[in-house]
Formats: sequence, structure tokens, C-alpha cells
Amino acid sequence: TPTITYNTVNNPINPTGGKSYFYSLGFSGLGGNVKSITNVVDWKYYHPVNKHRNVLGFHASGAFITGYGGGEPPPYSRFYMGGESDIRGFDIRSITPVTFIPVATAQQFTYTCNTCLNGFGQPTPRTVSVPVLGYTITFPGGDTQGYGNVEYRIPIIGNTFQTVLFFDGGTNGILRKGALRLDPTGFDNLNTSFPSAVTSGALDANRQLGIAPNTNFRLRGSTGIEFVVQLPIIQAPFRVYYAYNVHRLHSQLLAPPDFIEPTEICDPSLGDKCGAVGRLPATLPPDVWRFQVRPTIEQLLKNPGSLNYFEPARTFRFTVSRTF
Repeated sequence: TPTITYNTVNNPINPTGGKSYFYSLGFSGLGGNVKSITNVVDWKYYHPVNKHRNVLGFHASGAFITGYGGGEPPPYSRFYMGGESDIRGFDIRSITPVTFIPVATAQQFTYTCNTCLNGFGQPTPRTVSVPVLGYTITFPGGDTQGYGNVEYRIPIIGNTFQTVLFFDGGTNGILRKGALRLDPTGFDNLNTSFPSAVTSGALDANRQLGIAPNTNFRLRGSTGIEFVVQLPIIQAPFRVYYAYNVHRLHSQLLAPPDFIEPTEICDPSLGDKCGAVGRLPATLPPDVWRFQVRPTIEQLLKNPGSLNYFEPARTFRFTVSRTF
């Protein structure tokens, strides 16, 4: 991994002045099956203030990863932000775009069969299975990230005990959306099970996966205070901090509507535009289909899956090390 470094920081643990620049270009897959290129740039600057008693620190970092030779970066190489190393008020590796992956499921619908009686002469419940194209929520990580930190460090007892006021801000997202696709085998299997899904828009013809609104390159920000204790014997900063998240995601993410093939449920007598009666209206008793099964299916199709994506408003955490 080639790197370029310039560093004039006067202390690696408790700096009071200086600056550093860092750039790296990483290659993966030379002779392997993972082919990716990662660019990372990092900058730090420390400036003494208040007659050299306190320190004002600045930090900025950015990274971009991409595939080459037909390969794409694996999930474990992509970027997930959050935690004490970048934006302190968020859970570790929780900042990422959100995507929806189509999956084939079999939905069971229960109905009461009035002509199917048990030993007591009572109607018995029956079930019918229907193939459904649904969606599951996943967190693929970003291919591009950037964040910055500002700290005002106030020594209380030398380097042994310090108070730090901080602000962290940044974003993480997918710049190369074309790389976010279903694999060909999975797409072919879904297209075989649901041949009308592409024409209806439930499946993208280019195998493209959708990104949930407001999750790609969403700005996050934290501000707060931390207390740092450094024991001379251990030479490692122990810190406790409180962070308030001034920019966070607090919304309900809706998946695309589920899809059922018209050949399963289409009923021209109820106004559906189709060439033939579907399997369920053709095989179920008319009253069961119209008043029990169809209303349940309509509710399913009108109510897509959702995720309450409520990031914390504030965080209190203990950790060892510094953010920068």
C-alpha cells in the first residue's frame, strides 16, 4: 500500500502544535478474488491558544473505495461510520446507506371453509399459500465517506486530566450506485418465479437495488464534552464523553410494495385488468375469495414493510484512545 506522509505534530498522544498529512492508495486482489482500490486522505492540525494553556485541534478525513476488473468491494471493505473514532454520538458502525433487496417468500393466507366441517359440525380454518415478492432491508455500507472533528482541549491537571469540547460531523454514502446490484443468478431466479415483476416495476431490469430515501450521504453531527484521564504508568487516554446529535436520522423507512403475480390473484369480475382469471379466484369458493382472502391480500399490498430508523439523540460512553 503506497503512502505519503508529512508530520510535524509534537506529541502523538497529547499534541499542542503541529500538523500532519496522510494519503494512502490500497490495492486488493492482486492474485486473489477480491479486486478493490481504496483511497484515504487524512489531515490534522493543532494550535495552542490562551497563552499555550489550551489546544485547538482540527481533523478531516475522507475515503473512497471502488472495484476493478469486473469486481466490486466486499461488504467488510466498505465504510460504516459512527463511534468514538469519527462521529462520537452514534453507535459504532451504524452510519450507512440503507437498501432493499427483493426476496421470494410464500405468504400463508387463512380463511374459514364453511363447507369443511369438523366432528362437531363447525367450519374449519384452511390456508392457501401464495408466492410473494417482498423486500428485506440491508445495510451495504458506503463507498465514499468524509468527516471532520474540532476539539478544544483544556488541561485541568497537566496531561493527567483534561476536559475537551468537541464537534464531529460527516457523511457516508454510495457514489457508484451502479455497483449496487443483484447477482445474475439471484435475479434470474426471481425473474423466473415472478415473470411480470420487471414490467410492473417490482424488479429493475438492470438488477439495480434501490436506496432508501434520506439515507445516502445523510449529514450526521455530534457535539458534546468529554473528560480524559491519562495515567502515567499506562500511557493511554481513558475518556468518558457525552454527545448530543445535532444532525441525525429519525424517520420510518418504507420498503417498496410487495408484488404478487396477476396469474395468482387477477379477477376481471372485480375490475382487474387481466387476460384470464387467476389461480385463487378460480379455485377458491367465491365468497371465500371475495370476502376473506382478497381483502387480506389487498392489505398486504397496500402496507409495505417498514423500519423505524431512530438514531439516538444523545450518547454517554466510556472508551480508551482519542478520536484524533
